[in-house]
Amino acid sequence: MKIQLLYILDCPWCVKTKKLIRKGLKELGVKADIEEILIDSDKKAKKYRFVGSPTIKINGKDTQEDVKKGQCLPCKELVKHTKKATEFVKQECSCGCRIYFYKGKQYPYPPKEMIKEAIKKLSS
Repeated sequence: MKIQLLYILDCPWCVKTKKLIRKGLKELGVKADIEEILIDSDKKAKKYRFVGSPTIKINGKDTQEDVKKGQCLPCKELVKHTKKATEFVKQECSCGCRIYFYKGKQYPYPPKEMIKEAIKKLSS
């Protein structure tokens, strides 16, 4: 199984997402390589069909097909106060962060149970 974590630089939710992927794999007793892909240009965004940070793809399929975006306070602060933020990161942050919906709740990252369900569904 191949898992890709697509993210933008300094995304506040990506470290948490990576931990949740690892916990989910461990709980399911599944082994997989996790490839972290920094999306830092329009070219890479198009190549990987990037729809927002963080994005998890399992065997090339997104964990959630219906993608929504919204403003995220950490991203607003990142763009405002980080001089190293690239134009691409500024553009992504201003467009809004990826929002996940799971069991009637909204999250700025995919919850562990959602990740586990996606691993079961998309691993075949």
